[in-house]
Amino acid sequence: MMTRDKSERGSVNGWMVGTIGCLILFLIAGSLAIWAYMQYSREKSSVDSKVAIEVAKGKSEQAESDQKKFSEEAKNPRIEFVGPAEYGRVSFMYPKTWSVYIGNDGSDRGDYKAYLHPVSVPSTTNKNSRFALRLEIINKNMDTVLNDYQSRLKKGELTSSSTEFNGISATRIDGTFEKELRGSVVLMKVRDKTIRFSTDADTFKPDFQTILSTVKISE
Repeated sequence: MMTRDKSERGSVNGWMVGTIGCLILFLIAGSLAIWAYMQYSREKSSVDSKVAIEVAKGKSEQAESDQKKFSEEAKNPRIEFVGPAEYGRVSFMYPKTWSVYIGNDGSDRGDYKAYLHPVSVPSTTNKNSRFALRLEIINKNMDTVLNDYQSRLKKGELTSSSTEFNGISATRIDGTFEKELRGSVVLMKVRDKTIRFSTDADTFKPDFQTILSTVKISE
């Protein structure tokens, strides 16, 4: 009897140990499965978020590209601007989405002044106004006009270079013209006068360049 009891207890103990061992292994396996699933979920969420961000970025870039393309196409066909014959008949093509204001038509023998800007031209009497393009035909020779920029050129606030637009020799000046005005000026000679094209913001430089490439002077 004692031998059988010991045998039965041994069997029971072995079964319990095996059962507990299996249970522990099951719990460990379950924990690992849960951990693996949580890791997978986190990784999947991270990947999904990155994909969503890239998709949104792609859509934003495409929308920006489409808007830029539309804005450029809206400028065409371009319109011809023609200045007075007595001032050398300066002409060029400008975007149809821009407006023109003639500040002084030169009839008083003063300087000819024209302002161009997208949609509507800002006030020409407000010193803080900025224009996409100004055209002035100044009753001074080119050397005299250039002297107005010498101080800032010496300080390095402006840079000067010789260039050519549509076969017309010109002097280009870029940089800071006033405390809060960065832009470009292009000077051309016509008879005893000076033609001055200027833009008051770097934003308009691409249009400024395009316009200058269409300039014609009929002396």
